[in-house]
Order: sequence, then structure tokens, then C-alpha cells
Amino acid sequence: MKILVSACLLGQKCKYNGGDNFNKKVAALQAEHEIIPVCPEVAGGLPVPRIPCEIVGGEVIDRSGVSRDVEFRDGAQKCLAVAERENIDLAILQSRSPSCGVGKIYDGTFSGRLTEGSGVFASLLMEKGFRVTDSENFAKNPGSGMIDIAKFSGRCRVRCLHYSDIPAVYSLCKGNPQYYQYCPPFVTERSILDDMRALPPRKDYPDKYYIGYFDGEKLIAVMDFIMAYPDEETAFIGFFMVEASEQRKGVGSGIIDELCRYLKGIGIRRIRLGWVSGNPQAAGFWRKNGFRETGVTYDTENYTVTVAMRELSVI
Repeated sequence: MKILVSACLLGQKCKYNGGDNFNKKVAALQAEHEIIPVCPEVAGGLPVPRIPCEIVGGEVIDRSGVSRDVEFRDGAQKCLAVAERENIDLAILQSRSPSCGVGKIYDGTFSGRLTEGSGVFASLLMEKGFRVTDSENFAKNPGSGMIDIAKFSGRCRVRCLHYSDIPAVYSLCKGNPQYYQYCPPFVTERSILDDMRALPPRKDYPDKYYIGYFDGEKLIAVMDFIMAYPDEETAFIGFFMVEASEQRKGVGSGIIDELCRYLKGIGIRRIRLGWVSGNPQAAGFWRKNGFRETGVTYDTENYTVTVAMRELSVI
């Protein structure tokens, strides 16, 4: 995996006070993964050491009252460019930081109190569809977000999809108009970005994989995949679509079969998903691939969903 990491977590002396935030569990990832260290604050031109900063009313201010918003946002953009160029699979960032905090940051009073929110760089990564966690969450559950999606398929190249992939995803999806007859509204680039960000209840980004299957450079399938949902032994497919010209060739069934074998090998016992009730194409595909209705349905604003499951003990 390619993992982008706050450089201070690896022992680099780029913290505001000239120190680091070395994290043994994060540093240990270097033995098995490609680690890409970044420091958005240094990338934005701020010195080491520097006056500590917090977010005040949406603007980054240092403790002396000087705005450092330009430097923080410039550094975030430069580090985003690295994430996009490297096609990272995950970002592990320093907790509570005005750049890198995820979900909780200091509240802008320089008193050590926390508030809901994320740092400038973390927010930018999430806006662009990247999977992001912070060092404290990773330390509590170091396995979260660490499945190797490249092993989902032996036939296709598999990687996480991001903001820059949206045009290719849109092209694939709009070639399947029948799907949207049953599952409106019709796809837009905005709806794809929303899907990249969407999470089920009680889940965080490390367990969400919005992934593409590639034949060479051609995107041939898209999947929204959630690990350990709704329980630790179940995986969830929120969306799956094969490029129109590749349908009726066994491509989709092959992808699902390979996925089932991989998940069974790492201890997942079942896969859960839903199709729009009354959509014969979806029902036929998933039944053919071993998924059976659970008897559960639920209503959305536009359609009813039939919940189905495949047990991985039988492959």
C-alpha cells in the first residue's frame, strides 16, 4: 500500500516546537508499505520552530494573533498534489493538528480544549475522496484500513479512486442508463464525489474503499466497498458497476468471485449488499453470484431496497 503520513509521526523534527510526534506503530508500517511523509506547514513555508497555530473562525491564526491561513492552505495544496500524484491508498495524520487533525482539533483558544472539526489538510484530503485517519485512531486499531486491495483481483489492477478519477467514473456510469431507471437520480460528477465521501453509520474512512478495477489504463469496474460492516465478520458492497462494453463477458462475476476468495482468506464470513427491488438485471446478477435475499427490505425516497447476503463458507 501507499500510505501518506504526517512526517512528524516518523520522527522528523518538523513540529511547531522543533520536536516530533514519533509513533512506533506508524513507523513500523515502513517495513511492509510504501510510506510518503509530508508536513503541510513546512511545505507552506513556515519555519521550524514556529509559533503554534489554531483555527479561529475558519482561519488559521498563530498565538500572537497573526494569520497564517495562506501558508497553511498553500502547504495543504502542495501536499494534496503529492497524494494525487502518488495515488495513495490511505493517509495517517497527526491528531488534533490545525493541519492534520481528523474529527477533533484544538478549539482556537490556545487553552488545550478540543472541538469537532478537522485540520486544513485533512479536510482537503477528505473533500477529494481520500481515505484519512489520525494517529490516535490508528494506534487503537492498527489493522483498520490496512487490507491490500491490490489482492482483490489477479486479473485487474485495483486501486482507490479519488477526485481526479471522477471523469472516468462518470463516463463508465453514464454508459449504464438502465441502472438509473431503477435507482434515480441519474449520475452526475457531484453525485460520484458524494459517493466517494459517503459512510454508513458508525464507520470511519479507513474502512471505506471506493475502488476502480483497471484493464491496463482502462477503468472497467467501480466498487464502493466497506470493511467490517455491519459487524466485524461482514463486508458490505454499497455499489458495483461494470463498464457497458465489458458486460455479459463474465467480467463482473469474475471480480466478485475473486473478491469473495480474498475476503474468505482474511477471515470475513459474509458479504452484504442491496439491490433496488424490481430491477431484474441487478437481481439476476447478484443471485447468479450466490447472493440470497435476507427477507429484509427498506424504503428510500425514490425506491425500495432488497437486502441480500452471500455466505463465504461456501465458495
